[in-house]
Amino acid sequence: MRERIGVWLERAQRLLTQRPKDKQKLYALHAPEVECISKGKASSPYEFGVKVGIAVSARKGLIVGARSFPGNPYDGDTLAEQLEQARGLLQTVNVIPQVA
Repeated sequence: MRERIGVWLERAQRLLTQRPKDKQKLYALHAPEVECISKGKASSPYEFGVKVGIAVSARKGLIVGARSFPGNPYDGDTLAEQLEQARGLLQTVNVIPQVA
């Protein structure tokens, strides 16, 4: 039982001791991978989660690849990795993905 709640106690302690300016803050007990990924929008000054990339087909909008990008990288830096994943997934059906 102690092992099962140990993780939760560690996260609770982390929440209690973290400071507003700390990096690597814990935002959600149930999902420690959640990050503050965007600030400054008038309608929603803070957004929380993990950035994801979704590759879809141009004609039908079929999802042909999806992956997460922790650390909030610049969008332009994620395209090569997203295409690599789509190529790998689509090679079994002899399709070569292209950038729109």
